[in-house]
Amino acid sequence: MSTEHADLACETCGRTTDHEVRYAGRLLEWTRCTVCGTHVEVTPRAMLPAYARDLEQRLASKPGRMWRRWRRDPLGYTRSLPAAIARQPVKLAREVWGLVRR
Repeated sequence: MSTEHADLACETCGRTTDHEVRYAGRLLEWTRCTVCGTHVEVTPRAMLPAYARDLEQRLASKPGRMWRRWRRDPLGYTRSLPAAIARQPVKLAREVWGLVRR
């Protein structure tokens, strides 16, 4: 899960304000207006099918992304690979757990 900030139109404030935006993978999980505090959340039930499709696409594109990274910097990629491999299961588990526990 990652949290970012974006200028979005707030229906409650009636103007464009800074919003905190949280993503699960590449999918929007919720937004919160930093001015009035209005919180808009995507329901887990609606998010699971979209998350499954996004995860499938990420897994299918992984070999190509790994190849491009290796082509850009073979030595750097080779050095960082063991840590990246160790990190991925934890990252995936954190994403899925974040969806399931809501």
